[in-house]
Amino acid sequence: MELYDVEEFWKFDMRVGLVKKAEKLKRTRKLIRLDVDFGSEERTIITGIADQYNPEDLEGKKFIFVLNLKPKKFSGVESQGMLLVAETEDGKVYLIPVPEEVPVGTKVW
Repeated sequence: MELYDVEEFWKFDMRVGLVKKAEKLKRTRKLIRLDVDFGSEERTIITGIADQYNPEDLEGKKFIFVLNLKPKKFSGVESQGMLLVAETEDGKVYLIPVPEEVPVGTKVW
């Protein structure tokens, strides 16, 4: 395992976001488009977990997202961040829910 200085960690802007809408991207097997509210802004984020979760599993729930990544296009849709999940060595993905009382937009560290 490679070790990093804690200063590298602080470069990431991780925030609590509320998934307002989630839908599977057409002609894809794993991609879900999320419309996420961060309080001061809304962003579109693409996540590759549709083989294990339905869009309905995400809507109306809060999760942690990384916001300061370079935008990337998936199936013609630009993703403006990344959903954080837990994944086992065999590829099982687990959503990491955020308690309801945590405000949208809260910084995570």
